[in-house]
Amino acid sequence: MNEHMPIYVGGHAIVEFIKFCKANDHEKFLLVADKNTYKILGERVHDAIKAEGWDILHIILDPEALHSDSVTLSRVFAVYDGQPRLFIGVGSGTITDTARFTSHRSRNPFVSFPTAASVDAYTSVNAPVTIGELKGSIYCQAPIGIFTDLPTIVQSPKWLTASGFADLVSKFTSSADWKYTNLIWGADFVPDIYERAYNAAKSASEVIDGIASHDAESMTTLMQGQFASGFCMADFGNSAPASGGEHHIAHIWEMMFHWEGKEGLYHGNAVGVATIMQAEWYERLRATSKEEAQALLNRAVIPSRATQEAQLRKVLPKIAEELIESNPIYMRMADSEVLEKVKHNIIAHWEEIQAIAALVPEASQFRAWFRKLGAPTTPQEIEISEEQARVARDYGHYLRERFSINNIRHLFGWE
Repeated sequence: MNEHMPIYVGGHAIVEFIKFCKANDHEKFLLVADKNTYKILGERVHDAIKAEGWDILHIILDPEALHSDSVTLSRVFAVYDGQPRLFIGVGSGTITDTARFTSHRSRNPFVSFPTAASVDAYTSVNAPVTIGELKGSIYCQAPIGIFTDLPTIVQSPKWLTASGFADLVSKFTSSADWKYTNLIWGADFVPDIYERAYNAAKSASEVIDGIASHDAESMTTLMQGQFASGFCMADFGNSAPASGGEHHIAHIWEMMFHWEGKEGLYHGNAVGVATIMQAEWYERLRATSKEEAQALLNRAVIPSRATQEAQLRKVLPKIAEELIESNPIYMRMADSEVLEKVKHNIIAHWEEIQAIAALVPEASQFRAWFRKLGAPTTPQEIEISEEQARVARDYGHYLRERFSINNIRHLFGWE
């Protein structure tokens, strides 16, 4: 799995980091943290670097209303002095993505010091950032090393762990969506990466009790699963193995919060709630026979491209033009030849489609896992209104090049 970087998980992360720097001649740094992560770990990293007599710049961001967006990225660039430096991200998702993006765009490497098991993208090459009004997963780079202080992870807030667990077990649905995209749409697919993404989710689900109690061994398993998921994205070159329809729904909710100036929606929590939605659709798919699927497809009607464009401009005006320009799959199915090919592929691969669906846990299982960790299970619990839930559910399939279960739901005419 890991042919890319050294990864350390244990009680001597800073010591190992200093050894790494000496072995690789790193003597200039830019440390990115927020006030909380600097206090719990970043300050110790900073002091260790200073003790070596090395050159370090740092930026300590305010954790309130902190996002990996154009404002935060600009603040880091304002501190950066243009010299070759090793960027250090001390934090979880937002800090890591900020360090990933700014280091890549300034042509510098970066390392990660995770402070919580809250996301699955520490090892990813992609940075989910918001530029303007649109949140997208932008290709950047993976870290050249990850140094995980296990005591910090064990002592991290349990609600952050719950969010990270939900993000990781969403790989049950995202990996299935990816395989559907290959079978139905003909997109690139790598079986080994698919198996690794699925097993990353499975490994975490098998130690749910230990994760609930923040047992060190179980937390290590969770972190390793998150690293594995990130490697799947890095190895494939984009987020397809670990980001399916559930992420697209969640991204719309996250953008809605951003548009309204609201705070408090954590990525993993949003993904977890959307994963439950997808699991329900997978259950419905498992209960559908080949003959029933054929009948549903025979009645399928795809709105014209003009109709879809008009609806997107009405419902999601802030991002409609970007979505239309991306030429999403569902819009391309307005072409009758494309639609017929899709219908053919679904029926031709029906047995495989059902076998994939059988590997997705039931919605009730996801709910039980999330409740054990104190994670939300409904849109209302994450302050998403019924209308916002409906919009994300009904338009999430426009966000990425995936033939997700949400696309199948639309074809079958399911509510």
